[in-house]
Amino acid sequence: MRAFDIPILMYHEIQPDDERAPLSPTALTRRQFEHQLDVLRRLGRRTVTFDHLFRMMAGTAPRTGREIMLTFDDGYESFRSVVTPALLARDMTATVFVPAGAVGGHNAWDVGSKSGYPRQSLMNENSLREVAALGMEIGAHGWAHRDLTACSPAETGEEIVNAKSRLQDLLGAQVTIFSYPYGRYTKAHFALLAEAGYRGAVAVLSRERFVTSNPYAMRRIRIRPGLGDLRFRFKLSALSLRYKAFRGHPGLADGIPEDIPGITPSARTAPSEKSRG
Repeated sequence: MRAFDIPILMYHEIQPDDERAPLSPTALTRRQFEHQLDVLRRLGRRTVTFDHLFRMMAGTAPRTGREIMLTFDDGYESFRSVVTPALLARDMTATVFVPAGAVGGHNAWDVGSKSGYPRQSLMNENSLREVAALGMEIGAHGWAHRDLTACSPAETGEEIVNAKSRLQDLLGAQVTIFSYPYGRYTKAHFALLAEAGYRGAVAVLSRERFVTSNPYAMRRIRIRPGLGDLRFRFKLSALSLRYKAFRGHPGLADGIPEDIPGITPSARTAPSEKSRG
């Protein structure tokens, strides 16, 4: 597979401008979000899905260098009501990562555990089918949004395997991309994801040379509230992507912890290890 850099933006919730509930530390307003979409359009950026990305990596789809990816973690209802209409109006697409066991529920992993995170509704089954029918890509974000590095073997199986099965049954389509809850993973998870049928996974940070060097450790760009135009444009640049590769995964040896309880050493080699630069 070909390895290259591509900006993969990471969003969470996008709230209507007149939303009365307090914004969480990761939520943008509709106005902020739509302004960023308009910036991308003026820059000539083209949004693609992971399905298209994998074809570019395989050399079966052309790559112009103008491609960009928009991802949304947690599966908030606002993805259906706010994000999808804004994307469709601009002929854009995105990928939303859904905790399969929380479909139709709320962000229980945030409420009560983090200051400033209000309770927010997640998409239900009908909403997921609706956005999928409109061309949005659905990925798995675990089962109960648990940190994989703290899971037992049974919990790990639920987060990876059960989540995929549940979403595929719901959508009637294959789910082939995974987002690590909290961005945390180990090398052992690469093989587990591949065995479950995922073609790749996204995190936040990694030490890979290029974004796509290891399809099971693709780093993303956090988009936070209050990000100005100049900073937003810089985050999309080749220089910024190279800096993130140099920065790696600070605070963790070799980028990610080597061991997690209950996962054998034989599972620690990534299927894509040979493709690393």
